[in-house]
Amino acid sequence: MPLLPALLAAAPQDPASAPAPVPASQAQEVVLPAEIVTALRSVAPATQSESSVTVLEREQLEQTGERSLPRMIQKAAVGGVWVQETNLGGGAPILRGVIGERVLIVVDGVRLNDSTTRLGPNQSLNTIDPAIVERVEIVRGPAAVLYGSDAVGGAILIWTKRRAPRDGEKSLRYGVDATVQSVNEGARGSAWLSWSGERDALYVQGTQSVWNELESADEEQDFTGYHSNSVFGSYTRELDRHRMLRLSIRVHRDFDVPRTDRLVTGYGQTQPANQVFNFSLQEQEGYVAELVDTERRSFADSLHARLFVKHYTEEREIQATGSNTFRDERDSILGYGFGLDLHKELSVDHTLVYGVDFHRDEVTSTRFNTNVLTQVTTEGPGAFADNSKFWTLGVFAQDEIRSFRPFDVTVGVRYARSEFGFTPFVATDPHEEGGFDAFAGSIAVARDLGERWRVTGTLSRSFRAPGLESLANNGTIFGGTEIANPDLDPETALTGELALDYSDPLWHGGLSIYHTGISDALGRVLIDAGNPATTGDETYMRENVGSISIHGAEARLARRFDTDSAWGAEGTLTFTKGRQYDDTVNLLTGEKTYNDVPARRIPPLFGSLALTYDALEAGSSLAWGRLEMIAADEQDELSPDDLADPRINPAGTAGWAVFNVDVGGSLSRYVEGTTWSFGLHNLLDQQYRIHGSGLDAPGFGAILTLSWSG
Repeated sequence: MPLLPALLAAAPQDPASAPAPVPASQAQEVVLPAEIVTALRSVAPATQSESSVTVLEREQLEQTGERSLPRMIQKAAVGGVWVQETNLGGGAPILRGVIGERVLIVVDGVRLNDSTTRLGPNQSLNTIDPAIVERVEIVRGPAAVLYGSDAVGGAILIWTKRRAPRDGEKSLRYGVDATVQSVNEGARGSAWLSWSGERDALYVQGTQSVWNELESADEEQDFTGYHSNSVFGSYTRELDRHRMLRLSIRVHRDFDVPRTDRLVTGYGQTQPANQVFNFSLQEQEGYVAELVDTERRSFADSLHARLFVKHYTEEREIQATGSNTFRDERDSILGYGFGLDLHKELSVDHTLVYGVDFHRDEVTSTRFNTNVLTQVTTEGPGAFADNSKFWTLGVFAQDEIRSFRPFDVTVGVRYARSEFGFTPFVATDPHEEGGFDAFAGSIAVARDLGERWRVTGTLSRSFRAPGLESLANNGTIFGGTEIANPDLDPETALTGELALDYSDPLWHGGLSIYHTGISDALGRVLIDAGNPATTGDETYMRENVGSISIHGAEARLARRFDTDSAWGAEGTLTFTKGRQYDDTVNLLTGEKTYNDVPARRIPPLFGSLALTYDALEAGSSLAWGRLEMIAADEQDELSPDDLADPRINPAGTAGWAVFNVDVGGSLSRYVEGTTWSFGLHNLLDQQYRIHGSGLDAPGFGAILTLSWSG
């Protein structure tokens, strides 16, 4: 997990502009800079290809005009990120062809993923209020050396707003932001206050959102609306000339979020799977204490340390269609841990970053069943086994060597130990426990090809440790019941990537091609076919089920029309293919159903074209604009699970193309400190669905945002 990118500024430093390392022989004692302190794990090494990393600042996210953080990231990143939405309150990013537990999300140095993160799409990213986000960094490709388990397809690193001591002329600042959206008659409003003193600084913010039923091009979609609120605070204290302390608190709540795909008749269904399926509460809390110390020592030139406590609560109301049982379920996940990152310049061309991190989860799960006819309530087993606990300890090191001219080389390694325990659902033993070891490694080599070209080759080994979601969780899926398996191994992935970057005063672009092979992939196996005449009574068990092969390419190209022009154009293209190999025999058919078939939830070919405008003068009434087309090809290469998924048309998800226009600027000539933005999305009102999603995409709509600060 990465550390805070900045304790002393509202915006972290772009890795591309990070200062060059100071030779150990010439280095003087480091003092906290007046502007920026950058997270050690977030500073890009010389071998980091621009084609595999996207940095999004707050303004870029806001200019998308989107409602949620997942949709903002997808639109602002332009290429390489596909977001699946099971419901309006969800939003699962797909990086390099994988989703859910294989994509790591980190907020202010703390993993949002935990041992209960769902296998497949989940709503984790949507539980981050976009109004508190200062910066997002998207790492496409394995990042397990620095960030640990789950970073198989990549990592999404999020940093929240903060203020620094001695920041600007105004010690007290405040503001309000309001957004209204026509496509679901929704709105979000937030208010913030910040203060900066000689040695202290404070930032606090509160947000309220209401999103009603979403309209597609054809109709209003039932079971989509929900509401939410959040509070956020950050306090920074300069302890002395070398040390800075930051304390932060983040609480976000979503209320009454319907699981849309379960409540509507999907593909291959004659009726919805459920008459009630509602996330009555999704509450995400995070409490972090961080210390930055830049005093030089023999073992480190600087260090970042953090302690954290986090808590996630999910409450569900569920009633299957045709059932007389109404279920009230509640999961509570308490997580806590620490991290330590150290940085050492071993020589003028030799940089070492190393550290340790620890994370522990404790899970409480309850379930109450009510007979709707008799109104009798009984207690049943929770989704997770009693006394479920899981912890992981990891150590890592990354060594950047710049002495092999003309080559730059980065080598990294991580070792992780995980252990778990719980009381089994069926008490054959009073307590079940186990553990496993995992290793990650990477080597990257880069060199310049003249002044404008740079090529990078990377070979990485990553892993995903099975969590309590697979080890100690019994759940309901579309095909029946899925039961836990405590005898699982970590899945491992080997990725090779070749990237080419180009840059000159007018043109900027790159191409990345990659191949990932996942071994011991975690999935499910049918162990009881049930009654062949009945649908939905099958029983599956989680297992290491074989291998997955994914390859793809990502291309981007941008041009400024002239060095002093406000106009530019850009385009992206993302291609992904995947195959699954599993020789397990299906009990129903006697065939190897999953052997040499398309991998699940692979995005179609997709891309974008855009015309952009950025005013050359700051504070212009029309400061920026963007006219874009986003398009996706048909996806008809479907896995057996895709074919059985009510969210996906078995004939394939149709291709689509939508046009959006967004503009914005300053209103300070009328009201000091005021800005505006306005967008018209899906201009042609096209009816379409993002592949894998449980609801149709928004139809034509307008969005207006007004912000004021003083």
